[in-house]
Amino acid sequence: MARAHQVKNNVRDLRKARNLTQDQLAERIGVHFTTIAKIERAERGLSMNMLAALSRALGVPPIEIIGESVTAGAPQMRSVPLIGRIAAGNWKEAIQDPNGFVMVPGAGENAFALQPDGDSMDLLVGPDAVIVVEPDDKELRDGKIYAVLNSAGESTFKRFRTDPLRLEPVSSNPEHQPILLGQEPFTVIGRVAWQVSAL
Repeated sequence: MARAHQVKNNVRDLRKARNLTQDQLAERIGVHFTTIAKIERAERGLSMNMLAALSRALGVPPIEIIGESVTAGAPQMRSVPLIGRIAAGNWKEAIQDPNGFVMVPGAGENAFALQPDGDSMDLLVGPDAVIVVEPDDKELRDGKIYAVLNSAGESTFKRFRTDPLRLEPVSSNPEHQPILLGQEPFTVIGRVAWQVSAL
């Protein structure tokens, strides 16, 4: 699964433009000033929660805090809606529960994020991560991960394999078994292109 690109951090410039000290900004979001200092020096990553807190405290959208990618030619950051939960285990009804946005480099304009529920993909997707689905990328390719929907309206996400045709878990839990294709119809929702994790 692709990794997020390193991105520029504009916290220091935004803080100074508002005539705030590190202590004052830290007090606004309920952390120690050394946390702000480390963020400004890029010695500490920006979790989704911290990005949201800084956004509120500085009165700017998250994209202004992250800014442009440091890596030359890196994809632009895009705000992707977090729309609900998806099973990471057996088929289960998808739960729609809009819960904000996540920042993703290079995501398509129709991309959306889901929170996994279960451990069938825990060797690839961390316990606090959300996955980002690209609904415009539905062509099944060996080794890629897809969110899928069965005829009962239940969803899950698994890795696609061609020999034999199956959707397989990538899990530390041996109870999860591959879903052999052809046993029941399913629809591809989209390819899981990213995971976004809190640091």
